[in-house]
Amino acid sequence: MSRNLADLITRHEEALENNAIALLDEARERDGEITHEAMREVAEKTGLPEATVYGISTYYDDFLRPFGRREVCVCTGTACWEAGGEEVAAGLEAGLGLEMGTASEDGSVSLSETVCLGLCHCGPAVLDGDVVDAGEGVVDRVLAGEARPAPKPSVRSLLDRPAMLRDPDWDGLRTALETYTPESFLEEVAAADLRGRGGAWFPSATKWRFVRDAPGERKYVVVNGDEGDPGSYIDKYLMEETPEVLLEGMALAGWAIGATTGVILVRSEYPDSTPILREAVQEARAANLLGEDILGSGLDFDVAVVEGAGSYVVGEETALINSAQGLRGTVRARPPFPAQRGFLNAPTLVHNVETLCAVPFIGEHGGQAHAVLSDGDATGGTKLVCFNESFAEPGILEVPFGMTVREICDAAGGLRDGGEIKAVQIGGPLGGILPASLLDTRFERDDLAAVGCMVGHGSILAFGQETDMRELCVHLLHFGADESCGTCFPCRIGLRRALEMAQADGPIDRDSLAELLDTLEKGSLCGHGSGMPAPIRSLMEHYPEELGLS
Repeated sequence: MSRNLADLITRHEEALENNAIALLDEARERDGEITHEAMREVAEKTGLPEATVYGISTYYDDFLRPFGRREVCVCTGTACWEAGGEEVAAGLEAGLGLEMGTASEDGSVSLSETVCLGLCHCGPAVLDGDVVDAGEGVVDRVLAGEARPAPKPSVRSLLDRPAMLRDPDWDGLRTALETYTPESFLEEVAAADLRGRGGAWFPSATKWRFVRDAPGERKYVVVNGDEGDPGSYIDKYLMEETPEVLLEGMALAGWAIGATTGVILVRSEYPDSTPILREAVQEARAANLLGEDILGSGLDFDVAVVEGAGSYVVGEETALINSAQGLRGTVRARPPFPAQRGFLNAPTLVHNVETLCAVPFIGEHGGQAHAVLSDGDATGGTKLVCFNESFAEPGILEVPFGMTVREICDAAGGLRDGGEIKAVQIGGPLGGILPASLLDTRFERDDLAAVGCMVGHGSILAFGQETDMRELCVHLLHFGADESCGTCFPCRIGLRRALEMAQADGPIDRDSLAELLDTLEKGSLCGHGSGMPAPIRSLMEHYPEELGLS
């Protein structure tokens, strides 16, 4: 991102929640489209060039999809695809008399696709206005105008003392402020063996030190609440059910690194998350848990909540920062890294929701107590995993590291129809496909990496014996191609070419596809393009006949 653009935005820092994306969304709601006049108004209010505002308005899915006074969006994420989402889409097309991606002539209703609504435990899901419905009968309810909120996931822990699924009591912040200095608390985070739960697995304390030691008067904590991995809904649960724990973790991180402001970017596909978080921020301020001189400690830390506009690549940290500033959510080259120059060109700590929700436990009980939650040589702490609706007991489960994938799947009751698992995909669409023969692999980064998989975000999506693996390959590549931000040509062109190969009739040339995947992995600018080869390679290795490799 241009430093000049960030300098322009800095002048408007007091309006973080009213950035260009929010203003464009208001204009679309008001006028039914984003007009050139609206773009000029947004440019004037934000201080951004009109060309920049135009670029923002033509980038995000929310601004590109057809507008209807009633907007119906069908989830096409992998969990909903596995649950029969294509039949739901066809039923709504027939019932509404619309093709996907169109609006009625009178503008009363529109029909489009979206990914992901975070209801993987009970899909397929449909967003009807601000109501997300899911499961059996969803088509009939939407067509009748009787959409109802989908049921929340069940949540439980396998530990006697849960670390993540804790009560929002702010005791971690109170204890830490009384017990530690910022420097000594950072040492506790190091002792806790806390690693990024968004998939990168980078040691959190190391990242905190980079930001703390970076020169600059202003520093920020930016939270990735844009949980876009189809199959994942962990962050959705944490933001909506225990938002105070996230805010507490942000305050502790800000205290340790010397930041006074935190920003949470929330995906627009979670319509309930933003208002819940903003209410939690207001309540925390009223209780002197956010704001100035928190609990009389001298700590100043406040939080702004901004909403995205639909883009999977915004999960990448540099694209996330761009989007949080109200700009196009495209990836930029690194260095400089966000810890050096991130939000508003200042040193920035970027974490996903779950990572920061682990911090209050460390504040209350210390780093060593967190490290030993998982036994032996396993990674310290715990992990939330979530299961798609194919399981007998779908929902969210807190587990220690070191269990096998089979043990975790058994804890969710296996497949709900009593059938045999054909394969699972762990950690989202960039995660490898683990066949049933490898389910005894430990749920650990290195163990999963050895078989071409990853812990990732912690979603576990099961496929039954009836799943056609070539159709799965097409589905994953379709997602990858659609969600490319277009910044680098290996990803922008390569994923489209791979999709064409998978969609074509007849066999797939193994060598050509392998060469293309190698180019994607080595030449892409960010983890989207370099990560998409993993699941395709897994399918090539374990299901060559179903893919029709030649």
